[in-house]
Amino acid sequence: MVSRATVYNTLNLFVAKGLLRQFVLTGGRVVFDPNLDRHHHFLDLDSGKIHDIPWESLRVSDVSTLRDFDVTEYQVVMRGRKNKK
Repeated sequence: MVSRATVYNTLNLFVAKGLLRQFVLTGGRVVFDPNLDRHHHFLDLDSGKIHDIPWESLRVSDVSTLRDFDVTEYQVVMRGRKNKK
C-alpha cells in the first residue's frame, strides 16, 4: 500500500525533473501529462477522457500582439464531445 502523499510527492518530483508536465484543466483538477512534446488537449465531456491534439492541428493568432504580457508558453484546451464513428 502506498499513501496518496507519496504518490503526489513522486509526481511532483517527476514534474520538477522534467519527466511530466502538470496543468489544471478545470475546477482545480490537476492533470499530469507524460507527453512533453508541444500539443493541445481536447476534453471529452461525455467520458472525461483527455485527448492529445497535435500542435500543428491548430493555429493561434500572433501572441506577440499581447503587449501587456510576456507569453513564454501556451496551449489550447478544447471541450466538447468526441464524434462517434
